Amino acid sequence: MIRTLTVFYLHKPHRQDVKNLPVVEYGLSDAFRDFCRETFDARSPLDYPPLKLVTVNAPDNLARALFTSGGPRGVLTDAGRACCLFLIDDAFMSADIEGRPLRAWMKLFFPAIPKVVVTWRGHPDVAIPARRWTKKDFAVFTHPAKCHERIVHLFKSFWMPRFSTALRQYVTTKAGTNWHTPGHNGGRAFSTSPFLRGFFDSYGGTIFRTDLSVSVESLGDLSSPEARTPLSEAQKLTSEIFGTAQSCYITNGTSTSNKAMLMTLLRPGETVLIDRNCHKSVHHAVVTSGAVPRYLPARWNARLGVWGPVALEDIQHELASAAGARLLVLTTCTYEGVLYPVWEIARLCEKAGVLFYADEAWAAHLNFHPFYTFGRGKGDTVRYNAVNETCGAHFSVQSTHKTLAAFSQASMIHVATRFKQLLEEDSSPAFRWLRRRFTLHGRGSYEKFSHDLHEILRYWHSTSPHYPFLAALDVAGVQMRREGLKLIDERLRWTTAFRKRVSDACGKPENACFAGLEEIAGRAADWRAAGYMKDPLKIVLLLKSPAACATFKKALLKAHIQWEKSSATTVLFLVTAGTMEEHFEYLFRVCRQHLRLIGAPTAGTANEGRILEAVSGQPVALPRDAALCDGELVPIEQSEGRIASQFLVPYPPGIPVFIPGLRITKAMIRLIRDVIASDGPDAVHGLFCRGGHAPYFVEVLNRDEETRVQMLSSGGGRRS
Repeated sequence: MIRTLTVFYLHKPHRQDVKNLPVVEYGLSDAFRDFCRETFDARSPLDYPPLKLVTVNAPDNLARALFTSGGPRGVLTDAGRACCLFLIDDAFMSADIEGRPLRAWMKLFFPAIPKVVVTWRGHPDVAIPARRWTKKDFAVFTHPAKCHERIVHLFKSFWMPRFSTALRQYVTTKAGTNWHTPGHNGGRAFSTSPFLRGFFDSYGGTIFRTDLSVSVESLGDLSSPEARTPLSEAQKLTSEIFGTAQSCYITNGTSTSNKAMLMTLLRPGETVLIDRNCHKSVHHAVVTSGAVPRYLPARWNARLGVWGPVALEDIQHELASAAGARLLVLTTCTYEGVLYPVWEIARLCEKAGVLFYADEAWAAHLNFHPFYTFGRGKGDTVRYNAVNETCGAHFSVQSTHKTLAAFSQASMIHVATRFKQLLEEDSSPAFRWLRRRFTLHGRGSYEKFSHDLHEILRYWHSTSPHYPFLAALDVAGVQMRREGLKLIDERLRWTTAFRKRVSDACGKPENACFAGLEEIAGRAADWRAAGYMKDPLKIVLLLKSPAACATFKKALLKAHIQWEKSSATTVLFLVTAGTMEEHFEYLFRVCRQHLRLIGAPTAGTANEGRILEAVSGQPVALPRDAALCDGELVPIEQSEGRIASQFLVPYPPGIPVFIPGLRITKAMIRLIRDVIASDGPDAVHGLFCRGGHAPYFVEVLNRDEETRVQMLSSGGGRRS
């Protein structure tokens, strides 16, 4: 529970400050409570936390007030983790903090938090950044009664969810008799039925009343993003919060985001470099776009049963050898929480003329805490969130619902300001192809790209999106701007304390109880020096053996604890914005009762980080052609040497083994058979069988089709 929120005021000492600062603090706090009461619900204003003013008289003192150590990724102070707003005297706008310009320092460590430049009469006008900054005269804050509405309006510009607020206002003040979809008509089909009334009561009436239709034109429509509506304004606010050139709401998951983005960026026959250990939707997107995939080496950790990251040297090699490649797709963080050095990968991509696309499905929270930064030495610090305003990927897609406060399926697409710059301002020959692709009047045009993206999104969007999903995306970003520092900081501290409690109880070092970067990626390379990092909010508990893991999972279920994912010897627990401190206590109880099961597994240590033969092949036929063939079903044991026409995807971990266009090998067949033997045929998505029994079939190209489809060279390009 948040008891206070902090406003930091970096100010030049003035005589009138001493008597005015309490007035400023109380005026801000009263305006904030009125803003909250008006914007969020009708509770007593005393239910909302007050704003506490923390004054700092020098830039470096601001760093010390925010961080206990004052350094990059330092631990936040109590006031720092509650920070929601910065007030900065205009005299400091040209100052440095820790050897970095104030604006750049703010952008690096606290990008999402609003900044207000406090101006003084008689001072020369000072320029401020176009986004996330605003200016107000000091008199506005020293006369809060007179300027109360102006301060409330200022808070609305920072923190008012645009679409969510408009949606609530519509259903409470404007909605009447509905003659439009959906058919339940504001929930009446449920509430008036003697059979469905319980269903209505269990969800509450508001969820049904806000389930509206695009017929309510005043709220906005995903298919018409150009119109000025609460929905378009909400997406603009989200773009400001995440620091992007553009952010788009998606209501049917990051799977749709991947398909729409790859169809927008790629043309049939173009090469895309893909992390083999990526979500199946990326592979689906390759099929729908008609692109030619070149799979990066996927490293398998047999000891833990998890996939490791792609090594930086492998990425560099593939970028250098894949002439004409247009896009690199990586998953950061990985399922187990390994984060890539996005700044270095972006540099390599731009040198090669390749766009960098980051699937950040599991990492929507990285933008909101300075922990997720990396010091490269000599005061050079960079961020781990893929799309940022320092250096990073050109695009990212995020499953907002995975780590933030949003409904399942709620997702976002983020386009980096750097991509916009590449398209419209950069004149390097390496990206001439990009400027030709999205050209208007002979020049690279971001407006043309945005138009094309929204046109492709219309292929995939439902024309009847669930409005509560859109509202949840709206409030998720606003929540993280207002209280994200505190939410993440608490969970980082809780996670650290939990790992220590478990390791102390076991009498072992932490890396013998929980998988860190080296345990997942292997110790053959210095991953940390290269900039890789393990996100601590993905807790990977180690179990000594498959039998120990099975016993531990039974104990979890008995304690009514559900994990995110497991392998034969690990259990993954996801720490999110909704994870509470008491959740760790319940989990610790189970750990404490089964300490004998916890520990690093010993089997398979020689196979750490090896390339798995079953997923190391390259396509021999264009995936789109192979997927659209008639094909024929053959028993999986008889499929060796044939060309796959479909996906076979074991869950977990969800990495496709059979992909359209791949020539099937004995190792691929053996892996699928092993999954069937251990987890049953239902664990392999795409497998064809009758009644759940053998024989099991897979679809392959028939012999005639093998001679007709577009065949590829072994390097992943078109065969000449």
